[in-house]
Amino acid sequence: MSDDRDRGFTERVRRFFWFPRQAPRGTAPIRPLAWCWLFGAVWGAGAAALGWSDGVDLMVVVTVFALLDDVIKGVRHRWPAFAVGSLGGWPADRLVEGEVAASGDPGWAAYPGLAVGTLVAFAVFAAITRLPGPRRG
Repeated sequence: MSDDRDRGFTERVRRFFWFPRQAPRGTAPIRPLAWCWLFGAVWGAGAAALGWSDGVDLMVVVTVFALLDDVIKGVRHRWPAFAVGSLGGWPADRLVEGEVAASGDPGWAAYPGLAVGTLVAFAVFAAITRLPGPRRG
């Protein structure tokens, strides 16, 4: 962290988007991502059971923050994995939401689609970070 104090604002922003080449880039850890998804799914189910339909949407917020946390840590293929993982969850959400019969409660109607969509986003993100990195000559 003492390194960050010596850097200016623009250098910190540049480091966020372009990680140094010599920095090690690992894969996204599966266990924390699975716990985040489980927390989001339980939170969404609880919010839907209590009739708080906006609380179900917080599953998406938990997903985005969990993925951004790994992006900030510098996992391999971080920005393509974030983009494809985030965008991959949306069609899964739409597909499930279109196939599941809508109940009278808007929270329970949105819950299955959001649960599957966030699971797909986590899975795609973790899979892309496991692709081999560029070969260095």
